[in-house]
Amino acid sequence: MLSIALTACPSRRIVDPGFFDPEQSQRAGVLHLHCTWTEPYCGGAEPDPEQLPRPTPWRTTFFVRAASPDSTGRTAFNDPDAPLVDSVVTDADGQGTITLPTGDYLLIDRDRVDRVRHDQLLRDHAKSSASNDAADPDCLRRWLLGPFQVIRITPDDTLSLRVDEHGNCPWYSTPCVSYHGPLPP
Repeated sequence: MLSIALTACPSRRIVDPGFFDPEQSQRAGVLHLHCTWTEPYCGGAEPDPEQLPRPTPWRTTFFVRAASPDSTGRTAFNDPDAPLVDSVVTDADGQGTITLPTGDYLLIDRDRVDRVRHDQLLRDHAKSSASNDAADPDCLRRWLLGPFQVIRITPDDTLSLRVDEHGNCPWYSTPCVSYHGPLPP
């Protein structure tokens, strides 16, 4: 099976996955984002389907970090201590574009760029309260590190990626903290 892969791609060189291939890194590709945000429906009388929240363009910032994909090439872990490659900011229409050297990347939100939010959640939710359980440290570790989907940038090509984010109601919006308090009517 390995020989089939090698004969099918005779021009590819094997490169240490921790480093960019110098031949390919001088070539670049484009990542184009189209981001939407949908407000959550958080209770009350169920509205008509036409009145439910609809996706709207999302102005946000994503950070780009080099990835070391797993054996499938589809996912990788986020290393919050690794340097960022760049960032991409979407406009009022939810569109953002960035040119990147050929390679594998992760698209990371502000909360997972470093350990600040992770550590804050552990401190803020160290103990159970009347309506919340304590934060689950293993769950928060997975929330921070992933695995996340790998974005593969190929030379002289554009990868278009839709990011459709859906908001959570306030009582469910804290990662890895279970809410068991009263819900609104």
